[in-house]
Formats: sequence, structure tokens, C-alpha cells
Amino acid sequence: MLNKIKGFFQKMKDKKAFKVGIKKLDNGYYQEAARILLPLEDSPHLNQEMLYFNLAGALIGQDKLNKGEKYLKEAIEIDAEQDYLWATLAEVNILQEKWGSAEKAIKKALKLEPEKKIYQTKKDVIYGSQELKENYLKYFKLLKESIEEQKQENWKKAVELLIEAVEHYDKTGYVYNQIGAIYNNNLGNKELAAEFFKKAIEREPENEVFKRNLKQVLR
Repeated sequence: MLNKIKGFFQKMKDKKAFKVGIKKLDNGYYQEAARILLPLEDSPHLNQEMLYFNLAGALIGQDKLNKGEKYLKEAIEIDAEQDYLWATLAEVNILQEKWGSAEKAIKKALKLEPEKKIYQTKKDVIYGSQELKENYLKYFKLLKESIEEQKQENWKKAVELLIEAVEHYDKTGYVYNQIGAIYNNNLGNKELAAEFFKKAIEREPENEVFKRNLKQVLR
């Protein structure tokens, strides 16, 4: 009975820590997220696939790409039928310029979810020219710099970096949505926010998050 009680409280503790770690990760605090998630690595109370996936994200955010790749592969060993795991593995291989490995991973993601346009855009980068590849890597670097500025609440500088990022690569809606969110939530300009949400939707018309964001600012 005592062991059951201890197990119950440990389960609650692990799940609470996992939620805190995910929140840190979502807000771009990668080092703090990894510090919280790493001790949970062997927890029997958590979904190991999701734990490894999010731990990979925390490490990738710190440029610990090899370690992030390791955890992604462990998640894939648990469930190789999850397209987002393969797509993320493709991404981390792109960032390491492992083009052959990136090609294999994105092919697997597309096999599982052939209709996802975002995966096709990654494939286009992998198969693209050297200039396209270099521009994509610059784009990603600027995204990370913008996240750091956002954590310091330097909103105008964050927007400048994001706008510079889409000058290098603008095939997805993610950055436009981020700019729209900053204008809406932090700079108090709903008109500009709507303009950037529309640009996000133009690139990813099926993205329900982008559509919802636009509806909110147009109310």
C-alpha cells in the first residue's frame, strides 16, 4: 500500500514537472526546459515518445543538435509512424547540413502524411540549390535571434529580425504569424497584425491556428 501511495505521488510530481518543462520550451527557454525534462528521462509515468520529442526540442534550441537528434531517434524507435518525428528529424539534419539523412527523413514524413505542404517545403530546401540551403540556414539563425529578443521584450527588434528572416526564406507562414502575434499582443497594432496573419494564411491556407488568429484581430 505504501509503495502504491509513493508511486501515485511520484506520478503526479513527474506530470507536473513535465507540464512546467513544456511551458518553458514553448516560451523559448530551452536551457530551463532541458534542465526540467532531463531528470524525467526514465520516468515510467510519462509518455516516453513525447518526452523524448520535447527534450529533443529543448536541446536543438540550444544548438545541441547531435543530442537533439539522438532523442528524436529514440522517440522514433518507440513509434515510427508519427510523421512529425520524421519531419523534425529532417529539420535537425538540415541544420547540421546532413543532406542525405534529411532526405531520408522527409521522405518518410511525406509517405506518412503526403498532403502536408510544410513537409514539401522542407523537401524543396533539401533538394534545392546551394543558395536556397544557405538562405534557409540564415533564416533559421535569425528566428533564434528574434526569440532571444522576445524574451527580453524587445518587440520592435524582434520584428526587425523576423522581417529579415523572411527576406531569406518565406515559403511557410510561421514567421508571418509570429510577426502578427507580436503586433497584436505586444505592439498594439491590430491592423498590421491582420496584414501579417493574412500573409501567413496565403502560405499555409489549411492552418487553423493562423485562421483563428486573423478572426480574433478582425472582431
